[in-house]
This record gives sequence, C-alpha cells and structure tokens, in this order.
Amino acid sequence: MEKRYKVVFLGLVKTEDYFKEGMSRLGMSPTEIERIIIEAPVILKEDMTISIARRYADDIMQAGGKVNIEEHVSLEDDAEKKIGSLKIEPLESFTMCPQCGHKQLKAEQCVKCGLMLSDKI
Repeated sequence: MEKRYKVVFLGLVKTEDYFKEGMSRLGMSPTEIERIIIEAPVILKEDMTISIARRYADDIMQAGGKVNIEEHVSLEDDAEKKIGSLKIEPLESFTMCPQCGHKQLKAEQCVKCGLMLSDKI
C-alpha cells in the first residue's frame, strides 16, 4: 500500500498581508486564511501522495507560509500507535510565546509567529 501524506501549516514566514494575498490567489477565502493563521498548527490537506503533498506545500511556502509534510496515518493505525506510544511531557517542557501567546514545547523559535525564543526561555 502506498504511503499517504498530509500538509501541516505551522505559521508565517513572511508578513501576514503577504500570506493573505498569496493564499487568496490560490483560491482560499479570507475567513479561512484568518482561521488557519490563528489556529496554527493546522492540517491543511491530508491523504495525498508525496508528489501532490510536495506541490501543495510548495504553493503554501511561496505564499509565505511555513509547512511540514507528514505521513498520514489511517484512524485504525493512528489509534493503535497512540495507545502504544502515549508520552505526556512535563509542564516544565512547555513555554508560551511572549508575542503571540502560542503554547508549545520549548524550542528556539515560536512555530506560530516565528519569534526567536532561545534567549527568552
């Protein structure tokens, strides 16, 4: 069986206006664009071949977005993996971005707004 993939929007690389303009050229409505910016990280599209996922991700990146291509797992496989590999990180492993308020595992950069956190953690 051929592997399937999903494209996950992580945040902005360019300005919000640049991204909104680029995504509207791709046919996305202004309300949908606003929603994915606010709710990032968001799965934009799933159950694609790797070639289609790469083309889709390239379009989003050209519009100013930061994306990941991840393997898409069916619901049955996903449930089995969750049961076997559930790991809960301690509260100390998380941080909140001082700029946008996004909560994430400690990292050098906020995945939502791109603010460098390494010197703020």
